[in-house]
Amino acid sequence: MQNSQKNREDNNSSRSRSESPLSQEEQERRKKLPVYERTLEEKIMSKKIKAVEKDRLIKVFNALILLEPKRIEQEMDGNKTTEGDTKLGKQKKKKSNEPKFSAKAIYAMMKKLKYIPVGEEVERMIWEIDEDLDEQISWYEFQLMFKRCIKDTSYLEPRGLFNFVQFLMYAYDKEAIKNTITVEDTLELLYVRCGRQNLDGEIFKIFGQDEKTADGQEKEITYSEYLAQMKKKDFSNWTELENKKKKYDPSKEQNLNKKD
Repeated sequence: MQNSQKNREDNNSSRSRSESPLSQEEQERRKKLPVYERTLEEKIMSKKIKAVEKDRLIKVFNALILLEPKRIEQEMDGNKTTEGDTKLGKQKKKKSNEPKFSAKAIYAMMKKLKYIPVGEEVERMIWEIDEDLDEQISWYEFQLMFKRCIKDTSYLEPRGLFNFVQFLMYAYDKEAIKNTITVEDTLELLYVRCGRQNLDGEIFKIFGQDEKTADGQEKEITYSEYLAQMKKKDFSNWTELENKKKKYDPSKEQNLNKKD
């Protein structure tokens, strides 16, 4: 844990951080700015996701919030206002009501999934997307993480929490989260994101060659199995991209431009 804290401090100066979500008025003002005047984070957050995905994302966020130990009352007690309170102190008290979840909620969910995290896997999930370094994830940070990963074409975005959340989105069934998923569980979300032409390929990347068991039953995979497949997929995508970069020769393009 000490190493994680040291890494956090070492990278703090170079890592992009956002403040808590802006006021509604400021958000509306920034939406009207020309695209070139927006920050990268604002551009990412302006991206739309399909209604089906957003609905499932909200449900997963709420499910994690419900697993978070009740500590809002403790935070409120620690921020009781007095006559000498500053405006900043009052703002902090107000912020304590914002729904957030921490590593404890992820541990509780993993227990439901019968998955045992390795080392500081969970803490790393939080650290990778914790924009304000409070060791908790807000709805704003949750959306930002999801949009960054689904729009990422470099395959360099941290995907620890994304892979976990994506599995939960597939596993969400009638107000409950199952500990395994089937092809049928993934169809709707994969279809709206990838389209019919890429659907079979995406299913193969998750479930492999066989979609059914030897006795004809629909194949089910656990989070552990899903995570292994996603790591394999991400590495394959990254490797393919790197190979394309190696094959690209800028000098050839320059020569063509000279001829023109």
